[in-house]
Amino acid sequence: MYEMHVGTAVTGDRQVWHVVAHDHRTTLCGRPLEPTENKETDHHCLPCMTTFQHLMQVAEPA
Repeated sequence: MYEMHVGTAVTGDRQVWHVVAHDHRTTLCGRPLEPTENKETDHHCLPCMTTFQHLMQVAEPA
């Protein structure tokens, strides 16, 4: 199971949605989870989303 958490982008200081595997303390792109109250963003972390897409393709039954 995966969850979405807002955090700082890999580059820059923009807030983005990161993908986090359940019970992990880092995002799929390797960023540590940050406590944040600001969850208002339409931006997503491209490295997280790319990794998540790959994980979903690998998990698909043949």
